[in-house]
Amino acid sequence: MPGNASQRAGVGKFVPPDRPRTAKAARTRERLLDAAWTLFIDRGYSAVSMRDIAAEAGLTKTGAYGHFRSKGQLLVEVIRAKLSDRDAAIDFSVVDATLGVPLMYDDRYRDVRLLEVDAAAAARHDRDIAAGLAALYAERVARLRDALPEMRDRDTTAWLMSALMGGIGMKEAANLPRPDADRLSAAILAALAGML
Repeated sequence: MPGNASQRAGVGKFVPPDRPRTAKAARTRERLLDAAWTLFIDRGYSAVSMRDIAAEAGLTKTGAYGHFRSKGQLLVEVIRAKLSDRDAAIDFSVVDATLGVPLMYDDRYRDVRLLEVDAAAAARHDRDIAAGLAALYAERVARLRDALPEMRDRDTTAWLMSALMGGIGMKEAANLPRPDADRLSAAILAALAGML
């Protein structure tokens, strides 16, 4: 069947939540993102309800739905916020393919990778999550591509690096041991060397 899986599944366009209009709404939104992050990491996405998230944030379920239309939309926004926090901590002006490799498996970002595994599994059956991840990862791949000007085929290199990060998250979710960091870096760099 032609087309990729998301095209065949009829994934539409992701509609992000409205931006908060007041400082109070922004603080409430942050409480919801923090509560969802904590619960998704502790219990896993599928074991958490919007009622659980609302209670953790000190809101009613209706109040939570006033900020996010679905648990799936909230999941995508939690991942977006955590990736944004990670990006803010990295000086991308000095990151190239060589220096960026250790970021792919940096232990500080393990929980984000694990949540992405939950999101990928949920996206198989939730078009909103699938659309949200498609939009988010298109942005991520574009950012990687722009950070790799020395690569011959930046689009493919960025996609490959993104796929490797996702695969690392899958291995971490299964608690499989990671090779020595130097050996892993060398192997990833060897894979990318042909694209320089």
